[in-house]
Amino acid sequence: MSLSLMNAETAIGSIGRLWASAPVTIGSLTLTGMEVPNLIRDGGEQQLAVHKLPGGGKIIDAVGNDPDRLELSGTFVGPTAYERALLLKSMRVAGQPVQFTGAGLSLLVKIVQYSYDFQQKGIVIPYRLVLEQPPQTGATASGNSSALSALIGSDAASVVSSITGAVSDVATITGNIAGQLSTVVGQVTPIADMVGAGGLFAGVQDNLSVVGGLSGAGVNLASTPESAARLLTGLEAAGTGLTTGISQTGANLEGVSLNGAAGLSTLTQNAELHSASVTSGALVNRAYANTLTATDGTQNGPLVTAQ
Repeated sequence: MSLSLMNAETAIGSIGRLWASAPVTIGSLTLTGMEVPNLIRDGGEQQLAVHKLPGGGKIIDAVGNDPDRLELSGTFVGPTAYERALLLKSMRVAGQPVQFTGAGLSLLVKIVQYSYDFQQKGIVIPYRLVLEQPPQTGATASGNSSALSALIGSDAASVVSSITGAVSDVATITGNIAGQLSTVVGQVTPIADMVGAGGLFAGVQDNLSVVGGLSGAGVNLASTPESAARLLTGLEAAGTGLTTGISQTGANLEGVSLNGAAGLSTLTQNAELHSASVTSGALVNRAYANTLTATDGTQNGPLVTAQ
């Protein structure tokens, strides 16, 4: 397929609208915008054993589900198009299982076929992929697991939203009282250590963003053990962070002195974060329990406990 210069410019310009398409990940590569496959063909068949009986009767046994290979096609665009096309090629050559997430699926697949077209001097590169799917379980287990997966993703998104709002409020409070916090900064765990880049709550948000990305209405956690394991790891890390947050903000609320506006500001910030941590902890506990239920795991107790 040949492209005119105008079409090439239009394709490259679409990079500015990357947010408009839900991302798809294949191994370490995240596809966004025009790179997201414009076609993902999925399907399969139920293998049957038919036993014919005298008189015209028959017995039909379901032997097992046989999923078709996933077929994908899309377009790399921009100055890094060729580099990204080669990254997929290296995955095919390696022949190792890679994680595929997209279109309601989260599967450990192998790249069976991959090809691309070097066009417009490498700034527009259409590609085609064929992926081998793993075995899949029955519809009943899939339906229950998928429903739980959707709820897990919803809970994770709610926690991220709650923490983002709390951190935003804390930043506003700090800005309004700037210059007066030096009188109390030595009394309590500094707020910046908890909400700054790389801080406690930033880590919680990062872990739950991963959880949200792995969860979807169409994901059957019972048949994707690697994704389920990553979900559990992310939730456990988030639970540890929230437990620490509850402990630190609770200690701060006990220890801060109300010495004027600065003390009141510090008290308000810690109360905001403490409340968000407790509420978020309940959602993380439910998400963790649902993940274990979907994978037939066992739980010894809640991840997050209010202190």
